[in-house]
Amino acid sequence: MVDALIAFVATLGALAATGLLVQRAYKDRLLYLIAWSFTQVGLTLALLCMAIGFMAGYNGLFFRVMELGAALIGPVWLALGMIELIARYVQVRFGAWLFTISYTVVAIVILLVDPLKGSLSKSLPKPSDTYDALPLLLIDGAHVVAVIALVGCTGVTAYLASKRDREAGELLIPVALVALAGVLVVSGTRGFLPAPLAVIALGGAAGLVWYGAMRTIPVYEDDEGYDEYGEEYADEPATGYEEQAYAGPQHAPSHAAPAEPVPAPTPPADPRRGELRFPDPAPAEELRFPDAPAIESPAPAAFDPSAFGPDPAGPTSVDGPPAVPEPALPGGALAGPLGGLGPSGGGLPDGCGQITVYTLLDGREPAFDRLAAELVRAVRSAEPDTLVFACHEVVNGPTQRIFYQLFRDEAAFAVHRRQPHLQRFLAESRTHVLATNVIELRLGAAKLPLPAPDHQGR
Repeated sequence: MVDALIAFVATLGALAATGLLVQRAYKDRLLYLIAWSFTQVGLTLALLCMAIGFMAGYNGLFFRVMELGAALIGPVWLALGMIELIARYVQVRFGAWLFTISYTVVAIVILLVDPLKGSLSKSLPKPSDTYDALPLLLIDGAHVVAVIALVGCTGVTAYLASKRDREAGELLIPVALVALAGVLVVSGTRGFLPAPLAVIALGGAAGLVWYGAMRTIPVYEDDEGYDEYGEEYADEPATGYEEQAYAGPQHAPSHAAPAEPVPAPTPPADPRRGELRFPDPAPAEELRFPDAPAIESPAPAAFDPSAFGPDPAGPTSVDGPPAVPEPALPGGALAGPLGGLGPSGGGLPDGCGQITVYTLLDGREPAFDRLAAELVRAVRSAEPDTLVFACHEVVNGPTQRIFYQLFRDEAAFAVHRRQPHLQRFLAESRTHVLATNVIELRLGAAKLPLPAPDHQGR
C-alpha cells in the first residue's frame, strides 16, 4: 500500500509537469519541447500503471504500458530532444529524428506482440523475468543510445561553455538537469532498484525534465496579448542589446540616458525598403514618414553684380555667374549632397544608430524571419523615436541577416533597449543564431526622411 501511495503521488506530480510542458510546446512549437513532451507522457503513463499495479495487481497490459512509456519512449525521446536543442547542424537533427521514430515504431510493435513469461503479482515486475531476449535487446539498445546521446550532448555543451560560448553557457545547467533525468529513467526501469526507489526515480525524472525545459525558454508573467504593446510594459527591466545572441556590442554608449517611461503607441513607421528585401514588408498605407516636400530649383539667371553689393576690392573679371546657393529644407537642413537631417544640417544633431549582423544556423531562417517580422511590427507601433528599423536579407548569403536601426537620440536608444518585445525577440531567437556582431553608430551627414510633425501622434 505504501508503494501504491508513493506511485499515486508521483503520478499526480508527473501529470502536472506533463500538462505544463505540453501546453508550452503547443504554444512555442519548438521541436525539442515536443520530443520531451513524449517523454513526459510516457513517464506519466508508466507511473499510473505502477500505482494501479501496486493496488490491484499487475497484468500484461499494465506491464507493457509501463515498459513502453518508461523503458522505451522515455529515454529515447529524451535524448532526441537533447540533440534537437544542442546540435547546430540540420543533418544531425534530421538523422536523430529519423532514427528515433523508426526505432520507436519497431520496438513498440515487438514489445506489444511478444509473449510474456512468468506470472505477475502486486510486486514490481522485472523486465528480465517477464520479457524474452528480443524485447530485452530493444530496451537495452534504447538505454545505450540514450545514455551515449545525453552524455555526449552534456560533454559538448560543457566544452563549448569552457570556450566562452555564450549559448552553451546558458544551456549548461538545463542540459545537466535533463541528463540527470535520463540517468534516473534508465535506473528506474532496469529492475535493479526497489519499488519505492524506482517510483521516486521516475517521478523525479519527470520533474527534472519539466524544470530543465523551462530553463531553456523565456518565461513571462502574461503570455496573452503579445501583439498589444503599450504602457503595460513600461516597468519592464532594461537589459539592452548587450544580451543579443552570443556576442555583446563592440563598445558601450558614451553616456547612459536617464530612464524614461515607454511611450504610447504611435502611427506605423516607414521601413524605407529601397532596393533591399525584407522578411515582412509593410503595406504602403502604414508608412509613417511623409515624403520630403519637393523643392524647385530656380531657373538659371544672368549674373547681376549689384545684387551682391559693391565689391570693396574693386571691379574684377568674372568668367561666369556664381553657383546659386542651395535652398534650405524645413528645419535648417541643406538639400545638397551633404545635407539632409544629419548634424551638419541641424535637423538630427543627437542621432545614433546600430547595425547588428546575425549568422543563422542552417534551416533556422524561416523561424528567425518570423520573429524579426514580429519585432519590426512592434517597433513600428510602440517606438516613435526609432526612426529606422529594418531587417535586411543578404543577397547570396541565405544565413545572414542585418538589422539597421536609427534613433533620434541616446534617450530613444535607451527606451528601445528596455522594450519587452526586444527582450522577447532576443530570448526566442537565441536558438536560431550561430553568431552575432553588433556595431554602434553616431549619425553623420545623411539624407533621411523628414521627422513627423509633433501633432502626428507625438
